[in-house]
Amino acid sequence: MYFLIAIVLISELIIAVNLICLIYKLDAKVLALTDNISSNHNTIKEILAGFKTGVSKLVIGVHALCNYARMKKNQYTISIAKTILLYALLFILKGKSRKCLSVLQLASVLKECWDKGAYCNS
Repeated sequence: MYFLIAIVLISELIIAVNLICLIYKLDAKVLALTDNISSNHNTIKEILAGFKTGVSKLVIGVHALCNYARMKKNQYTISIAKTILLYALLFILKGKSRKCLSVLQLASVLKECWDKGAYCNS
């Protein structure tokens, strides 16, 4: 029985000594890292400022790209709507060609004016 207690105590001492040695080594490494960071503080600060500038430029670029995509989406939606309306008008007025000739000419003039206005706005 005493032999078992002696083995357990010796193993606990070995584990405790190993843990103390590991803690001491880690403490030395943390102190070295702290000294390294303290000596390179200005360099790290400049690098982080450059990184912040790069990230802000990236955000501005992404916003510009989203705005461009939104603008193009609106332009395509308007052009598709104009085309659908024009073809619907032509389909409705298809049967009465002589009476609707002036209406078709008016519709083409309105479409040309609309297109010119759309190009001036963009």
